[in-house]
Formats: sequence, structure tokens, C-alpha cells
Amino acid sequence: MFKYLKQENGYSLLLVILAIALLSVLGIMLLTLTANSLKISTSERDDQSVFYIAEGGLNNTKSKVEQLAKITYDQNRKHFNKLPLDKRKPEKFKLDFIDEFEGGLKKIFKENTQSTYTATVTFDEQFKEKPIANVTIVQENTEPLQYKITSVGYIGKKTRTVAQTITINLGSGTETGPAFSNAAAIHAIENIGLGGGKFNGDVVSESGNIDITQDDTKITGKIGTTSDKFSKPDWVNITNEIIGHVAFPENILPPFPDNQFTSLSTRPYTKSIQVTIGGEQKQLSLDNNSIKIDGDININDTPNFSGILPVSQDMYVKTLMVDSDNTLTIDVGNSDKNLFIDNFDFPQGHLNIMGSGKLTLYIKNAFDLKGNSSMNNTGDIGRLSVYYAGTSSMDFTGDTNTKASIYAKSANIKIDGSGSVQGNINAGGSNITIEGGSYNHNLYIYAPKAEVLLGGSGTVIGGIMAHTVKTSGDPAVTYKPKTIDDTISNGGLIFEENNNLTISDGMLEVD
Repeated sequence: MFKYLKQENGYSLLLVILAIALLSVLGIMLLTLTANSLKISTSERDDQSVFYIAEGGLNNTKSKVEQLAKITYDQNRKHFNKLPLDKRKPEKFKLDFIDEFEGGLKKIFKENTQSTYTATVTFDEQFKEKPIANVTIVQENTEPLQYKITSVGYIGKKTRTVAQTITINLGSGTETGPAFSNAAAIHAIENIGLGGGKFNGDVVSESGNIDITQDDTKITGKIGTTSDKFSKPDWVNITNEIIGHVAFPENILPPFPDNQFTSLSTRPYTKSIQVTIGGEQKQLSLDNNSIKIDGDININDTPNFSGILPVSQDMYVKTLMVDSDNTLTIDVGNSDKNLFIDNFDFPQGHLNIMGSGKLTLYIKNAFDLKGNSSMNNTGDIGRLSVYYAGTSSMDFTGDTNTKASIYAKSANIKIDGSGSVQGNINAGGSNITIEGGSYNHNLYIYAPKAEVLLGGSGTVIGGIMAHTVKTSGDPAVTYKPKTIDDTISNGGLIFEENNNLTISDGMLEVD
């Protein structure tokens, strides 16, 4: 029997079977671990993805809410700043903002209940699942004005929720000092001498005398000075109400863009332009860095110019000259463009604007507009702005017609002949003359350092604000409420641009 026990036949088979069994167990365990790990990874992936979906839905909605707040604020403040003084209250501004803002939310999102809005944000398909985020916007407080945005992300059966609160900082407005006359045909800092003319509206001064020297002078509104500083001929009967001095607004002139002109020292001149000549587009080199149009619609001595100058980017030329009753149409496309010019010379020419954008001219040295030349005569006033840094007089004479907002840094201004100017004139010079038979409507002059001289039969429909005013002959000034954008407020409480309108709390995950 011991002999059989010592035999080793069959041990190898047994060892193989045991090894196979062990490897099978290890393989099963490894497969199980791999499967569990895959399930955990998939779950973690979905869990992380659904968080990003919730976050994406929140950020998408938040961006729309902030943009709407900015648009609403800007529209609301422009309307508010033009209201009569007694209606400008901070609480009105806030209530009007909330009404307009929530009206905008209704258009963008779905209103579930009052001051509660919902939206669904969809995303591209991931792993055969269509992720979405359901977002809710709720007004939480009115003081301060706060809206809470809650976003629930969905991938399959997985959900995660995040929330963030936005505070809309409307502020309480800015007091711009004493109010001034809202109906002044003429408003001066110091003396007003009326030697004839008709003035439909108030004639007021901050601290000076108002003297009537001709009996054909007519004022339909109030007289703004004190009784001891008002004089007239004894035979002139004046029944107008005398209301005392009326404050002149501070900082009436907006800042002049000096930086645009100092940058010209490093800005290169435009070397060539692409224009249509003889029906074909050509790249035209600019001799002496200038554009000159004369003769039979010649551009820089090249005939058959189409008359249209496409401006795809800002340009800088030494001279822009249009003569021989030609018209230059500047095509600004769909965005605002700047044209920098050393010398603007229109002895007999016309400037028009094409496209939906606006054009701003920065004129460095000389401005010359004569004959029956015109600038933007067929367009809206707001399409053209002109900044003039030169010191020689800025004259609008002859039969010229201009529709633009104009800012002369230090030059004097003269409007004469039978032409017209429409727009805002901001002037830092010492003298403005309006005479001849010029008919100027929608003209608002802001010239706190200037003496304004009105003569002949020159007519202004709008308003004049200056240091002093003198009249002779038979001019006429008729007050007209502003119908174009103006950088000047009419005193009292105003709301200004707000670059910190919305403030966001940190985003939090909600259980």
C-alpha cells in the first residue's frame, strides 16, 4: 500500500485544474471590479456633466438678464433726464425701470407668475442623451433690487441644481446743481443787450443786466434778472414777469476729445483708397495723402469717379477737398467710422453719408465751407459729428446747409448769408455771430465763454446759452424743446451711465 502512496501519477493534472480555477476566480474578480469601476465612472461622468449643464443654463440666462438690464437702464435714464424737474424722483426712476425690465423679461422668457419667469436651455446631445437646463428667474427683493436665477440641469435621470443672485444697482441719481430755465430762448451768464428782435420764450441771466434799447424788441416769456438790473426806454411798456436771476448750469460743455488729436502724431496717413472709377473698382493712390474732387467728378485728377467713398476702417488724410458742385458720399457701412482730416476744404461741394452707421470728422487745422456747399443736408442730424481743433474761424456762410453736431474747441463761429445750421453747437471760443438771413432750426448753442451777436434777420429755432448776448436789427430766437440727443441735462436730478449696474453673488449648488 505504501508503494502506491509514493507514486506521483495525476499530480500535474490536479495542479493544472487548481491553477485554472484560481485564474478563473481572479478573472471573475477583475471583470467584476472593471464593471463596477465603469459604472462608477459613468455615474461620475454624468454627475459632473449635469452640473456643467446646470451651470451653462444659468450663465446663458444670466447674460441675457444683464444685457436686458443695461438696455433698460440706458433707455430709462434718457427718458427720465428729459422730464420736468418736479417729476424727477428716484422712486419714479426705479418703478419705471422695474416695469420696463420685467416687460422685457416677459418677451424673452415665459412668465409663470408675477415676477417669476422660466426658460429651457438645450444643449447638444451627449452619449445618446439630450441635456437640458430648466431655469427660473424670481424677483427676491426690491430694496435692493435683486433677482435669483435657479438652474436645474438634466441628463437622463441625473439632476443637479445651481443658483445665483443678481443685484441691480440703480443708484439714486446725481444732483447737477440749481435748475435753470427749461424754456429759455436766451440764457446768459452775464449781460444781455437787446437792440431789437423777437424772442419767443424766456430771456434770462445768471448774474447780469438785461437791457432793452430798441422799442421793437419783443419777449413772449419771462425775464430772468432782478428789477435793479433790468432797464428799458421809458416809453416801452413791458408786462413780462420778472423772475430774478436764473442759475446757469455748470460743466455745460462735454470734454473735448483732445486724445484723438494728439494721437495723430503717430497715426499714419491713408496711402490709398478703393473706389469705383468708370464702373470698375480700382485702388487709387493718394498723392500728398489727400482726396480732391473737382471738375467733372474727377478724383485726384482721375475722371469718371462714382462719387462714393467706401470707408471700411478709420482714415486719416491731409486734405479733403470737394469743389465744382460735386457730391462726395461716404459709405460707412453698418458701423460708426472716424475720418481724421488736417484741412477740410469745401469751396463748392457737398458731403453725404451712406450706410446705417454714423460718421465723425476730426478736423485738425482748417475748416472751409462756402458757396452753397452742404454737409449731411439730406440725412438725420445724429448721423454726423464734427470736432474742430483749429483756431481760425469756423464759418457757415453763403447758402451753405449743415446738419450735424459741432464742437469747436477754441475757434469763433460765424453763421451768415441765407443758409442754415441744424444741430448742437458746443463752442469753447469767445465769439459767435449769427446774422444775415440765415434760418437755423433745431439749433442749440452752448458757449459759456462766448459773446453771441445776433444781427440782421438771422433766425434761431432752438435755444442759445452763452456768456453774454447782444442783438441788433431784427433777429428772432424761438425756444424749442430739444428733439435731438444732447449731452447737457436740464438741471436737477439726473441718472448717468452706470458701468457697475449688475453685481453677482457667488454661484451656489442647491440640494
